[in-house]
Amino acid sequence: MKITLKSLLFCFALIPSVLANSQTIPVNPKFGMVSDEELRMTVYPPDTSAAVVILYSKQEVEAAFTNALTFGRKITRTERIKILKESGKDYPDFKLFYSTKSDPREAVSNIKLTTYNLIDGQRTADKLTRKMIFDKKESDTRNSISFSAPNVRVGSVIEVSYTFESPYVADIGTIFLQRDVPVNLAEAEFSGAEYFHFSRMLRGFEPCTSTSETNQSSLMLGDGRLDFEVKVDKHRAVDLPALKSAPYCYCPEMYRLGITYELQRIDIPGYDSRDYSTDWEHVDKVLRQERCVKDFYIKSQFSEEAQKIASSGLSEAEQVIAVRNVVAGKVRWNKRISIYPSAAKAFKELEGTSADINALTGAALNGMGFSADPVFLMTRDKGLLMSQHPSIDNLNAVILKVTAPSGDVWFFDAADKTGCLNVLPSLFLVENARVVPRQGASEWTDLSKLCRNQMLDSAKMEVSADGSIKGNRSEHGYNNWAATMKKAYFQYDDPEKFADNIESEDGIEIESIEFQGHEDWNPEATLSYSFTSRAAVSGDYIYLKPYISKYQDESDFQNPERKIPVEFAYPEVITYNAMITIPDGYTVESLPNLVSIACPCTSGKVVAQCLFDGSRTVNVNFRFTCNNRLVVPERYGELRSFWAELANIYNSTIVLKKL
Repeated sequence: MKITLKSLLFCFALIPSVLANSQTIPVNPKFGMVSDEELRMTVYPPDTSAAVVILYSKQEVEAAFTNALTFGRKITRTERIKILKESGKDYPDFKLFYSTKSDPREAVSNIKLTTYNLIDGQRTADKLTRKMIFDKKESDTRNSISFSAPNVRVGSVIEVSYTFESPYVADIGTIFLQRDVPVNLAEAEFSGAEYFHFSRMLRGFEPCTSTSETNQSSLMLGDGRLDFEVKVDKHRAVDLPALKSAPYCYCPEMYRLGITYELQRIDIPGYDSRDYSTDWEHVDKVLRQERCVKDFYIKSQFSEEAQKIASSGLSEAEQVIAVRNVVAGKVRWNKRISIYPSAAKAFKELEGTSADINALTGAALNGMGFSADPVFLMTRDKGLLMSQHPSIDNLNAVILKVTAPSGDVWFFDAADKTGCLNVLPSLFLVENARVVPRQGASEWTDLSKLCRNQMLDSAKMEVSADGSIKGNRSEHGYNNWAATMKKAYFQYDDPEKFADNIESEDGIEIESIEFQGHEDWNPEATLSYSFTSRAAVSGDYIYLKPYISKYQDESDFQNPERKIPVEFAYPEVITYNAMITIPDGYTVESLPNLVSIACPCTSGKVVAQCLFDGSRTVNVNFRFTCNNRLVVPERYGELRSFWAELANIYNSTIVLKKL
């Protein structure tokens, strides 16, 4: 069965609540009731490496309305934080944002904070004062409240609580229980009057106890009274591990334990009724109204250049590339990814966002007889765009779908200088993206497997009797592998620094180097260089490493367990072939064994072999394939075992013996 991120998230959204046991560190959740045991603790047993642990966290979220039937939400947050190491002392620095454009305005209030310490056996308490709270204007529509716990030291326990109020009742979002540090005990309550209709989705992989109860309440409306029920959801989890960044994971936050609430409608009989539910057709309409789509079809500022390209005799694909190059050559990308183009402004200022450059390119192509439509998506580092949760807020990038008069179709990001037709940045290789043309029906499209990504790595090496090695190497990258090579090259402002990095990583000395393809917008790149290195010599023996570089590293999956999926950048094929000439007067004493290992969880395998021709040549052949981008946590052990054997291939040795 094919496993995708979409199906995986759907599965864990339906995980039933399970009973959570008592937390490791017993706490009295009442504010101010910090025990001496909490102050004396020096380590958190479930995670002895933790610099900070949240002993207790509670979030109370209320969807409510006032006597005037004004809707809003209120969040009260309480935390008790233990500092265990020096590196955790900055953790209790807080910065909270609120909007100033709403009426009534959002507000942060009731801020309370106390730092508790045991100093020479005596208990101290340092409280936050008003002078320690700073309100700063961040923009025309947003302010921030910042404050820090006083007198923080290793061993401190900090208690903090505050209230956030907003008129935006629909913006509940996700209530997270899990954090980037361990949590001993987490509780959350969500309450809403029966007139608020919310959908609820549990997300994450950690166990959580969830219960619901109903209370009675009332609201005075003029001379009358409105009686209603209030539903209260209670969630509880204990001993939650820190969820941090991990190798091969674009968005760890997507897998944090939490509960997502989405407002569907408000229905107060006789007073008010509002529908907040939406569908993707409505989102499409908003995109068209917000000029997200219109700028792709306006009269092009590059009409003259486009017509010259159209009559140049170039193929359709070459015309598309030429138009992209003209636009990107004149309007510089400011490195901002957006879905809101302002094509005229970008053309005037000769600088713009990714949306601007894609819109300018699309408009030029539409004027030439191509069909260039915007494609909206959520990049992989922001999470997963789920088709069952429509919202324009979930979209943060736009690219192009171009259909040629012949019917050929290409997807590309005109702003990205490392890509090409059907070669997108790895962040954009998503399974769900939405094509929204100016007219007609929109459609979903899969961007995750647009092309075949391949690395062909070849080398020739000659070994001398003193162990010195002279060689030449050529790496040919295709499609996303070429983009990866270009991105690595562009990290350095000086080619010598690029070469220095290769020397440092591979333990070689580069004599001459050439990188081809980085100046062209094409799907290929070639890195060639001549180099010297050394093999180990002991008496009559030479110990030679057959591999110059490592494409995989044993450190990638060192942790014995993993609770979040493994996400590879893209499906790939890596082929390495080396021809090694051994010194005259030597023979091969031993070669690495043939390795052939299948990896079902990636639908891939690795094959490695060294062959001696009986004279002076050893041929090294290596081929690695990975066809699945996703490995679920249940199969992590299988992947980890495969990876260990794969990484061990690079540690193999050819032994030469003097005749």
